[in-house]
Amino acid sequence: MYIVSTTQMRQIEEACLKQGITTETLMDNAGRAVAVFARHLLEKQNGCRVVILTGAGNNGGDGLVAGRYLAAWDKKVSIFAPFTGASKNKTASGGLKTPENIFTDLTGLKDHLREADLVIDALLGTGVNRPLEGVYRQALQLTADVKNTRPEMQILALDLPSGLNADTGQADEACLKADFTLSLGIAKQGLFTHRGLELSGAVSVADIGIPLGLTSDIHTRLIEKDWAKGVLPVRSPHANKGSFGRVMIVAGSDRYIGAAMLAGSAAMRIGAGLVTLALPQSLTGAVAAKIPESTYLPLPEVSCGTAGSFASRLILSELGKYDVLLIGPGLGQSPYAARLVTEVLSNLPEGLKVVIDADALNILAAIPRWWLEYSFDAILTPHPGEMARLAKTTAEAVQSDRFGICRESARKWGKTIILKGAGTIVSSPEGETLCNPAANPVLASAGTGDVLAGIISGLLGQGLNLFEAAGLGVYLHSLSGETLRSEMGDAGVLASDLLLKLPAVIKELKQS
Repeated sequence: MYIVSTTQMRQIEEACLKQGITTETLMDNAGRAVAVFARHLLEKQNGCRVVILTGAGNNGGDGLVAGRYLAAWDKKVSIFAPFTGASKNKTASGGLKTPENIFTDLTGLKDHLREADLVIDALLGTGVNRPLEGVYRQALQLTADVKNTRPEMQILALDLPSGLNADTGQADEACLKADFTLSLGIAKQGLFTHRGLELSGAVSVADIGIPLGLTSDIHTRLIEKDWAKGVLPVRSPHANKGSFGRVMIVAGSDRYIGAAMLAGSAAMRIGAGLVTLALPQSLTGAVAAKIPESTYLPLPEVSCGTAGSFASRLILSELGKYDVLLIGPGLGQSPYAARLVTEVLSNLPEGLKVVIDADALNILAAIPRWWLEYSFDAILTPHPGEMARLAKTTAEAVQSDRFGICRESARKWGKTIILKGAGTIVSSPEGETLCNPAANPVLASAGTGDVLAGIISGLLGQGLNLFEAAGLGVYLHSLSGETLRSEMGDAGVLASDLLLKLPAVIKELKQS
């Protein structure tokens, strides 16, 4: 499923007009598609009463057209149209009549909602970014109140829930939570990020007659099963451990021993052929007892559990034997760790694939114009706080425009970026973007980021390019979390619980 910003959607609609596809035609197609979807929902619950909330813009026009079709199909349609002329300015083809039960007052809305089986939210469209006020706000709050007392009443958002920003996923506090959203033509990116994930319900897309050629420049899509299955590494029965990549992971310190364990185990569980953990010498015994399958590069220390900056020489002397470097999980941010990271990244062998995670990201962020110092492409895995430090902004600014800041930073820095969080986003320097349409509290716990970094490094070792490994890693990590959530609930799941699920979700994906 491809997704667009409001600017892109506006350009596509303008291109439709140039090809002779009128606004009226698109509106009729949209309204009929909404009506078909609504009729299906009604038939599933043996209902027939529909209340449609319409505004003064095109979204309201789409809703009115949907009402005409539903009325023609013998559904009992009531339309809330508080704006003068809203019912007159929106026309539909096919000789359909406007439903007679059109009202403008909130008292009438409350009365009709008491018996409604389905509410279609067509108040506001994609172009409205101002705070909700007046009758808009009152109508949405009234509908939400009735929904609380009548949870069987379903809510279908037309294109997106009113009050949700179609680009950023930010939402007004009066935004009406939908059970279903039917996005028109192409899904809007705000449905899959920030609060859009919790407010949109189940998202579908309606074909409204946009020619395929007008969508060829869209470079953002959801990570879905078919895409993930298509990039999953193929494993020959005649392969050996060298066939599946050699991964070095530079990780761990006295306070964060577990980070090295989790990253190393994840790289192995995802299928890497050989994983070497380069960690402070005094920690090697404890980690090796947990991961005997890994090999080890004990690093000289300046104190117990802290690798000295001169450890970079040992790492660099060995890196030529490896396909992938993951650096950062649990390293700490001491001056010794900072020197180790900068010296390693400044002297990488040609052709090495690199993942920069956790403490290594914060070390980079302390360097002015760090992306010019390290101009090679690499996968960066920041959460919003780390992204804010890298981009010299705030976490609030990152969260307010996750798609925009991820795309622009990937282009500016020449790096493949994974912006973690609900609706994780992956962007390449060339502008290709993936979004994982999931939010799962299971993954909001210590250590899950280390597991993700290990997964990605293991996939790189098996031959995937940076963008593919980033997207597939995010998907498999998320799928493992969803499996655990269904089995164990959303509290008390440990990052280490993800590890045994990885082979299982890969098997399920292959067999799907």
